[in-house]
Amino acid sequence: MKRKEAISVLKELLDNCTGLDGHYFELVPPYVPSPVDGGYQIVINAALDKKTKDCITPILTKHQLAYQTGSMWKMSKNKTEPDTFIIYRPTQKT
Repeated sequence: MKRKEAISVLKELLDNCTGLDGHYFELVPPYVPSPVDGGYQIVINAALDKKTKDCITPILTKHQLAYQTGSMWKMSKNKTEPDTFIIYRPTQKT
């Protein structure tokens, strides 16, 4: 997604999803190597509860965005460590 859109989506998420308060956010530029494509990405490092995920989903659907989740610390035995929640624009197939 374009930078301006990513900032707008992030603002909308923060305005509407109170469960995101206090979490770590990162706006990742498109030049960073990644398995997903489509410009800027929003990365949230947090263990998101169901209520927060249920708040995020309709906003992402409205903007035609996708997400993937997973632990950055796969080898960790501490399950309280945050997950990585990546929001991105899927590549358009032509």
